[in-house]
Amino acid sequence: MDVKQLKEYRTKLFYDLYTGVVPDRVPVHDGLSTEYLIQYAGKDLMTTQYSYTADLLIEIYEKGREICRGDLPVGAFARNPIAMMFQQSLSNEMSKTGFIQHPERSFMYADEYDEFIKGPHEFVIETCAKRMNKGYQKGEVFRALNFAKALLATLDQNREFAVAEATMAERYGLFTRPAGSVGMQIVPFDFITDMYRGFSQIPLDIRRQPEKLLAAMEAVMPYAIWMAETPVVSPLGCNMIMTHMAAFLSTKDFEKFYWPTFNKVCHIAAERGQYMQIFLEGDWTRFVDYLYELPQGTRLWMEYGDPKVFKEKLGKKMVLGGFYPITLLGTGTKEQCIDKAKELLDILAPGGNYFFIFDKSALNPNDINPENYVAVLEYVIENGKYDNPGELVTTAKREDSIQKYSHLYPKFESKYIVSFEEFKKEYPPVDPRIEPLMRAAYEKYTNIVDRSRFM
Repeated sequence: MDVKQLKEYRTKLFYDLYTGVVPDRVPVHDGLSTEYLIQYAGKDLMTTQYSYTADLLIEIYEKGREICRGDLPVGAFARNPIAMMFQQSLSNEMSKTGFIQHPERSFMYADEYDEFIKGPHEFVIETCAKRMNKGYQKGEVFRALNFAKALLATLDQNREFAVAEATMAERYGLFTRPAGSVGMQIVPFDFITDMYRGFSQIPLDIRRQPEKLLAAMEAVMPYAIWMAETPVVSPLGCNMIMTHMAAFLSTKDFEKFYWPTFNKVCHIAAERGQYMQIFLEGDWTRFVDYLYELPQGTRLWMEYGDPKVFKEKLGKKMVLGGFYPITLLGTGTKEQCIDKAKELLDILAPGGNYFFIFDKSALNPNDINPENYVAVLEYVIENGKYDNPGELVTTAKREDSIQKYSHLYPKFESKYIVSFEEFKKEYPPVDPRIEPLMRAAYEKYTNIVDRSRFM
């Protein structure tokens, strides 16, 4: 196939997978992070992250093509150390090895729940953002200037990555999701824990002020719904959830604190036609019955767990992937690595609803043996073919699986989120002809700023 036909073929693989049809073969994801690819290309990890250009990224990706075999572009996500520099970030820091890490810190205090509940967005902007970024602590003028610099650095990096990804997709016929169809989904419990209270403090809140924590999560819901709205809704797109805390909770605490709002945001996205792709960090086997309650077609990427249990209980309703330990590629023989792929194909591929992906991505060159990596992906591509492509995975209808929750929450409002209708009262159009142009520009740029995650 030429690259145009190959792209069409790969796009159909994912369209079938995501819409409940058995594809021609199991779609395959690579498991190589940006950090891995930089080092594989012989570049210095630390300095390269300050030097991204589309040409440099294309050079790095081209070197990665020696071992990449997946159906999608690789290395699309990367943190931005230049933006962090202007922020003087305390929530993300680069280590001496060049890796950017999220240290364990608390930016919201135990006695501030009432203020948070009153207005989560306002509290985060007014209080937490300054605690999280030393560059925002020197007065409002410095905060405005450093925010502008960080935002511009982010937009520049995003553009270079987008150009590089589009170039590689065109050259090699890779599947890419429609522009504007991918969003990040906030999960209230993880949002409060990861960003503000911290891993060490949240267990104290569960014991000492559980009702405040529950109220805070409910208060976050309108913001979580609003932040997840994508301009384009497509079965080829998705909202992404990167779960963190669930596997560390007792089942009792999971049931009370984590699951209710987690379940709701998934169904609310489904109400507007959007699908969810969820990375289940840790082992969710004990929560598998809860996962069955999610909307049909939800894409679950497992880190650990019993694949037989997931396939038996969720295989007809959910799209499953994961379970393959990336570490095996660095420690096992070629035969052991292929045997593991065969084992997972035998369990998860029958009947469709399966995509091949590793439990996590390689970060360092010594994480994997490239020969093992290539052997596994080539084995899956060759042996993941179906003899019944085009058949329905299930006759159940997705709309019947969606629970209605959106009516329970008011439209998200914040004194810092000003609609164009409100804005034009202060700055009215001088002529009716320019009003739609003003509106389009206003909504474009306010969305860029208001929906940024580093206010």
